[in-house]
Amino acid sequence: MPNWDDYRAFLAIAETGSLSAAGRKLGVSQPTLSRRLTALEEKLDASLFIRTPNGLDLTETGEQILDHVQHMADEAGAVERLATGHDRGLEGTVVISVVEAIGMVWLTRHMARFRERYPGITIEIKIDLAAADLIRREADIAVRMFRPHQANLIAKKVGSIHYGFYATEAYLKARGTPKAVEDLRDHDMVAPGAELLRFVEQQLRDQHIPMGRIVFRSNSMFALVTATRSGYGIGVHSGLAAYYPEMIRLLPKITPFKSDLWLVTHTDLKRSARIRAVFDFLSDLFTDHRAVLRGEGPPPKIE
Repeated sequence: MPNWDDYRAFLAIAETGSLSAAGRKLGVSQPTLSRRLTALEEKLDASLFIRTPNGLDLTETGEQILDHVQHMADEAGAVERLATGHDRGLEGTVVISVVEAIGMVWLTRHMARFRERYPGITIEIKIDLAAADLIRREADIAVRMFRPHQANLIAKKVGSIHYGFYATEAYLKARGTPKAVEDLRDHDMVAPGAELLRFVEQQLRDQHIPMGRIVFRSNSMFALVTATRSGYGIGVHSGLAAYYPEMIRLLPKITPFKSDLWLVTHTDLKRSARIRAVFDFLSDLFTDHRAVLRGEGPPPKIE
C-alpha cells in the first residue's frame, strides 16, 4: 500500500495545482514531490494528473480518490491533535503560522526570550500568505488578521495592526516631505505585488488618498521594507517599521488600513503543555507591543 507521505503529496498537488506550490506548502523539494506522486501512481496503477498550460489538473481517477484522501487527511490530523493534546511535557516542536510582515523579523526576534524560558521546545515559524489549515495540522498556532469561524478552533483577539506611510530621511531630503495626502502623488512609491496592490489601491481610493509613481514592487513584505529603507521611495508599512530607526512615519494621523490580530489554535491542542506555553507567551507578547503595532510609539526594549 502507498504510505501516507505519498497521499499527502497527492493532496497538496491537487489543492495547489502545481508541484512547486505544493512543495512550498509541505516544505519539501519539487523533485521529492514528483517522486512521491510517481510512486503513488505506480502503486495504484493509475494516472492521477494531466499537465495543462495552467498547471496540473486531476484525471477522472484523481477526482474520484480526492474526497477519500481529504477525509484521510482530516482523520490523520485528528489523531495527531488527540495525541498532542494529551502531551503534558514541555518538549517538542510547535509550528506557528504567520504572515511575513509579522513573522519575518519581529516575531523571530522576540521568540528568543521564549527559547530561554523553555529550552526543550523548538519553535518553527511558518510564513504563510494563505491561512494554514489547523484542522489538518498544517500548524499548531496561527496568527491571523481575521477571526476564524470554523468549529473546534479557539480564537483570541490580541490587538490590531495599523499601517502608515514611511520613508527615510535621505529620501525626504532629496524629494521633500509630504505635508498632506495630496502631496503623495508627487512622490515615488514602494508597492506590493499585483494581488495585494489591488487591495492597497482600493483602501487608498476609499479614503481619497492618491498614490504616487510606483518605482518598486515585490510580493515580499521584507523586500518592500528593505526597498523603503534603501531610499526607493515612500512605502506603506505596519507599525513594526518603528524597529528600523531610519524609517520616518509620515502623515501620522492617516491610517491607510488596519486589521485585528487573532491567535488561533485547535481545541484539542490547547491541552498540550508546550502549545499552551507558546500560545500564552504570544498572547502576552502581542499585548506588550500593542502600541507599536498600532504605530503609536517606539518598540519596547527586549528584557
